[in-house]
Amino acid sequence: MTQDAVVAFIAAMDAAGVRPTKRIADRLGSELIRFACEGDGSGKRNGWAVLHLDERPAGAFGNYRLQVSETWRSGAVMRLTPSERRERSERYRVEKERREAMRLHEQQEAAARCHARWERARPADPSHPYLVRKRVPGEGLRQDGNRLLVPMRDADGVLWNLQAIAPDGSKRFATGGRQAGLFCIIGQPGEVMLIGEGFATCAAARRATGYAAAVAFSAANLSAVAQAVASAHPAADLVILADDDAHLVDHPTIKKNVGLEAARAAALAVGGRLAIPPRKDDAA
Repeated sequence: MTQDAVVAFIAAMDAAGVRPTKRIADRLGSELIRFACEGDGSGKRNGWAVLHLDERPAGAFGNYRLQVSETWRSGAVMRLTPSERRERSERYRVEKERREAMRLHEQQEAAARCHARWERARPADPSHPYLVRKRVPGEGLRQDGNRLLVPMRDADGVLWNLQAIAPDGSKRFATGGRQAGLFCIIGQPGEVMLIGEGFATCAAARRATGYAAAVAFSAANLSAVAQAVASAHPAADLVILADDDAHLVDHPTIKKNVGLEAARAAALAVGGRLAIPPRKDDAA
């Protein structure tokens, strides 16, 4: 039964487009796990899963990059008494609280490591290959070795995580670090605020317009960051910079423009404007 449930669970993941690059069957359990998926950049672990293997197996899985999040239950049906249902519900509640406490502890430890790394880092080198290739300055960044460091702060300015960018453009976050709701402000906030996914996108838009920009780091984080910026700067005119993921529309399971849809949702959430990059065929 257990092995059948694991096989069915992984099959459901595959059908949803969440495809680990390495075997995860032996790691599945009540503890949430993270793993690299097909299409992830170097060092990225956008996949996640948790699977409860009890009388009626159930779990959840997703992919942060693709904005996939699904729940799953075994097809096997078992009749539970009211007391058994209450016991199971309580067990899940306790387990959820335990996981959340562990996650917060991991995030706090990661934040301490990031703070120490940030403090010992030097100013970003303008000749860093990534900055040169993207043709943007390293405003607001620091550098540790050959990696650029992008600070990831909450609405109160507390540093929780760092995005480290290698010369080849590969990006990594601190292991166990918080990501949700965090952002990096480039420049001094003013009457217009730009909000986008990546540092290079935001830095280029700031260079072109002179307006401050907030880096959200992912499509899934755009709405949360837009709302945080709107709350902190209620008089600002917010402009959401969309990533055009047109290539994902024809993906067999995703079938949507993740970046554009996330940007539209963020703009609607705060009553902001939407900026969409031009496509090559627009000039035709």
